[in-house]
Amino acid sequence: MQKIEVISTLAESKDVIDFLQRRGVVEISEHEQVESMTYLDTAVNVSQIEKMRNTAIAAKRVLDVYAPEKGSLIDSFKPPRQLELKEFLEKEDESDGTLNTCYDILDFDKRITDSKAEIIRLETANEALSVWTELDVPLKAKPTKYTSLLIGAFPDLQSEASVKETLAKTAPDLEAFDVEIVYASDVQTCAAVLCLKSDERKMLDALRSFGFVKPAELTDLTAKEAKEKNIAKIERLNKKIEAYEKKLSSYGDMNSKIDFLIDYLEMKADKYEAFRRVSVTDNIFYLSGYVPEKYAEKTAKQLESKFEAAVNITEPGEDEDVPVLLKNNSFAAPVEGITEMYSLPGKHDIDPNAIMGFFYYVFFGMMFSDAGYGLLMVIATAIVLLKAKPTGEKRKTVLMYLYCGISTMFWGIMFGSFFGDAINIIRVNYLHLPEMRLYVWLNPQGDDLMTTMLYCFLFGIIHLFVGVAIKGYMEWKDGDKFGAIVDTLSIYMAVGGAAPICAGMIISIPPRITNIAKYIALAGVALIILTAGRASKGIFGKLGAGLYALYNTISGYLSDILSYSRLLALGLVTGIIG
Repeated sequence: MQKIEVISTLAESKDVIDFLQRRGVVEISEHEQVESMTYLDTAVNVSQIEKMRNTAIAAKRVLDVYAPEKGSLIDSFKPPRQLELKEFLEKEDESDGTLNTCYDILDFDKRITDSKAEIIRLETANEALSVWTELDVPLKAKPTKYTSLLIGAFPDLQSEASVKETLAKTAPDLEAFDVEIVYASDVQTCAAVLCLKSDERKMLDALRSFGFVKPAELTDLTAKEAKEKNIAKIERLNKKIEAYEKKLSSYGDMNSKIDFLIDYLEMKADKYEAFRRVSVTDNIFYLSGYVPEKYAEKTAKQLESKFEAAVNITEPGEDEDVPVLLKNNSFAAPVEGITEMYSLPGKHDIDPNAIMGFFYYVFFGMMFSDAGYGLLMVIATAIVLLKAKPTGEKRKTVLMYLYCGISTMFWGIMFGSFFGDAINIIRVNYLHLPEMRLYVWLNPQGDDLMTTMLYCFLFGIIHLFVGVAIKGYMEWKDGDKFGAIVDTLSIYMAVGGAAPICAGMIISIPPRITNIAKYIALAGVALIILTAGRASKGIFGKLGAGLYALYNTISGYLSDILSYSRLLALGLVTGIIG
């Protein structure tokens, strides 16, 4: 990476940023404020653009439900269509209209949501009204000159007699009243109680003493009339929903325009975010950033030829936080996304993707380890590569699964699994032929189970040793040659010497090899104790740090190596499922 600095007229600032966006090779970075210059505050602009973009994204999600784009799964891997500048500008002019359409789409979606919520409310109300349909007076019955009608429910099974008996006990002075049971079940009893208007309060208190509760919704209609009214309203709402859904379905041709709007607004937000890192005066602006070395000279010439700009290309300082651009071949590039999930290497680090990619493909194949599944993966990814011709990250993803499929086929052949034991099942049950040996190397589901597990541990040790070697290389590169040798050699001796001893617990190891391994392991342990604490002060500090490093080495590498047994476990599961 090289550092690029640009000074140009303020009038051309937007055009310069547009040009850099289209080129896509410059990352504009923040810089120390230049004397007599100020930063632009674009936070409000970015916020407004993000709101519009979120609106467009929400509208696209609605259309994915009601008017999805037609296309096959393979079409989703095809590279996006490139736009000519003229077509881009035309679509840019249409962006306001497209955004208004997005608001319309969201409005129709909201109406549908509100209507469905209202239907649920009405259906719930009808369920509550269904127990009152036998009552031929309104639930909100008005009192007469001398009487009041109290309507409500008890939380248990009641009868006319039981209600009257309870009232006689709780309010013996109440005599002029009548009770009618409208609905009764084990958990609810609906009743209408007629009493004198002067006794209404006393009657209500007495009824409440044993659970009487008025209905949640009171209406001037009878329950039957209210229920019929709600049903009619539900029918009208369903028709409205149908009309709204039909309207949304008619927006199917807006999918591509909304896709463009989303990308356009993202570009616009990035542009204003870039302006936040720009220093300006009344007449000029200044920006700095980083550009890959191979694009630096060409980018500088284009800027100076197209605009009234001065461009300076320099090497970044040692203390500068330079962005990382990964560059790998088609074998390693597919796993770059996995590296990015954790942490990108620094400018002085090595790119781990080539080494990691090899082990990733090998271990994936061991875990899947079925030639039939691997063949399906290879066929599917090959079809996508040939027909869709994906680019960018999509191509990397497809290639990753292609290599994983090849590895899966390889290990399936080594372990004799093709859709499980489908070959022998067909031979024995349908062709009436004897079973044949399917595996080329080992049979994990047979007599070679423990041997396969040991090989998993061996591959794990190799994997870890490669990591140790990389660490040693980095120490050597940084000038710590002694540390590179002792830190690497001590772990190789300690772990490598202990490996045959541990393996002897499972399989037979010649005593001569075990004795040699024992002395190698002891030498490695001694080397760790004597050298791991070399940075500490004092002999006891060095010894204590060395013992602590030994403990970390033993516990850490033991657990790490044992974890590679999962390669066998997952491989067995795949075969059993197959």
